[in-house]
Amino acid sequence: MKVRQVKSLGLWMMAGLMLWSIRPSVFAAARELHWDALDVEARLDAGGVLDVIERHAMVFTGDWNGGERIFNLRPSQKLEFIGLEREDASGARVPLRQVSSPNDVDEFAWSDSRTLRWRSRLRSDPPFSNTPLIYVLHYRLSGILLKDGEGYRLDHDFAFPNRAGSIERFSLNLAFDPAWQPLAEVRERYNAGPIVPGRSFVLKIPLRYSGSVAPDAIDVRAAKAIVAAAVAVLFAGVILIVLAFIRREQSLGRFDVIDKATIDRAWIEQHILTHPAEVVGTAWDGRVGTPEVVALIARMTAEGKLESTVEGTYFMTLRLKVERNSLNGHERALVEGLFFDGNTETSTTAVKNHYKNRGFNPAQIIKPELTRKVKTVIPPGNVRGNHLPSIALFLVSVMLFGWTVYLVPMTAGVAAIAVFLMAILSAILQIPGWLFRTRIDWDLRTAFWLMIPAFLICLGTALFLGLVVGTGSLRVPLPMIGAFVAWALCIASTSINGMKSRQTAAAIAYRKRLAAGRAFFMRELSKAKPELQDNWYPWVLAFGLGKQVDAWSTLHASTASSSTSSFTTYSNSQSSSGSTSGSHTWTGGGGLSGGGGASGAWAVAAAGMAAGVSDASSSSASSSGGGSSGGGGGGGW
Repeated sequence: MKVRQVKSLGLWMMAGLMLWSIRPSVFAAARELHWDALDVEARLDAGGVLDVIERHAMVFTGDWNGGERIFNLRPSQKLEFIGLEREDASGARVPLRQVSSPNDVDEFAWSDSRTLRWRSRLRSDPPFSNTPLIYVLHYRLSGILLKDGEGYRLDHDFAFPNRAGSIERFSLNLAFDPAWQPLAEVRERYNAGPIVPGRSFVLKIPLRYSGSVAPDAIDVRAAKAIVAAAVAVLFAGVILIVLAFIRREQSLGRFDVIDKATIDRAWIEQHILTHPAEVVGTAWDGRVGTPEVVALIARMTAEGKLESTVEGTYFMTLRLKVERNSLNGHERALVEGLFFDGNTETSTTAVKNHYKNRGFNPAQIIKPELTRKVKTVIPPGNVRGNHLPSIALFLVSVMLFGWTVYLVPMTAGVAAIAVFLMAILSAILQIPGWLFRTRIDWDLRTAFWLMIPAFLICLGTALFLGLVVGTGSLRVPLPMIGAFVAWALCIASTSINGMKSRQTAAAIAYRKRLAAGRAFFMRELSKAKPELQDNWYPWVLAFGLGKQVDAWSTLHASTASSSTSSFTTYSNSQSSSGSTSGSHTWTGGGGLSGGGGASGAWAVAAAGMAAGVSDASSSSASSSGGGSSGGGGGGGW
């Protein structure tokens, strides 16, 4: 019995120890703060400056350090802080001391230009438990009035929406200097509550001014005129950028149309098949990727240099049928990469296992030599893009943002974010330009579609200026308005400049002929009996039309007549230069097995071989968390 009692006592002690250990965290989690009352006394003087006294009757629970007040100042507004006091139980007010860091009770400091914090509890003190404390803030705020013609408007928030808890009772006494005559009813005292977090208390009162000295106010009409001019400059700048792009590209023949009706077998042999398939594929879109590698494997297989066998989806076995010393350029580079360790046979599985720790990209291996080969085919010469407008707009935007920060230091954060976004968006919007340059068959209409992201950024900037800044809802310094215009134009200019051709008119004309041949292949593949030849298959793949061939084979299975599982070698039917003299029929890829879809299976398997292997060290798992931070308010810290 005693043993049981001892065990029971031990369990109770362990439980008590656990509860005692988690007690601080429980208290820490039970932080609560609300306002029993917020009483505001405000007076608008003859100069348009609002003198405000806020009495915060706050109730703390938990390990708060003290209270804070965040002022939501706009660029044109100025805050003159007069003092902070604590009201004791007798009603007497004790001034708080301003320090660099509030470490003792009844000390306050500015943690930044807008955030006021004061200490109400030492770190060593026990947590608050429904503890009422009263603090009185006194400050003067200028730049809050809006002027529209001869009239003025007070549009002011006398509370603060971003706070830790509710305001149970709110009161406001608002007075005006005799120079101001309200044009709407003004109560002697405003009362509200409870006001939940996220809600505030805003008054909008039209005023007439009869004083002799112009008050401090934002001229809404002048702001509208400035914003209208800025928006006009923005739209005019976009139009000029687009017109300059169109004029330049038209002079290079970028939008010229080639008569596709004249393309036939003879035209294909003269303009397309005179060069190896992978060279043609790289020349037409300026890229070396999976289609070019697949086309190279197909051509070398067709020429008897390789032998292929498909082993299920995405898997292929290749056998080297010639001495590797007989190969040159990008052919040798591919063979050295695929047939490693001197082997004459390789497979998709073998390649993946061999390169699993270091990665392997066939397209990158053949790119240097293939690019040199392409340069001997395309007419030489490059045309430089004019980056000066984009650079000038970037510098103007940065200088105007810097001027804004000099005038209004509190805008530094906005300026930094804007410059960062300008750099990021300018880089991201290079993607449409890169796509447009690779697709020589895209016309002016497609170019306009690719400009939509840049247009949306300019439109969004114009709407922001017109609907927010122009209405006085957000007061922005004049240099910042110009900075936003230059900001949007810089992004648009950089994006559209990225779409400009980098080649001469002769090179563009050559690439457009290749694109016309690709269009011929696509058109014929939509027919049941296309005017194609099986030994053109590598060029079809080089143009990235493997899926179209697969679709044709699926719909017209009866036209496929091979009974082997490997790519048929076109012996004596074509040379490395691409000239043809073999079969004038099309069976979906030249002897691929299984009838319908078999050529597509070979292309898929070849694509699996051409895809290479990712570097194992380049893939990693990561996680991140985040959230959004709000604006001004009040509460504890």
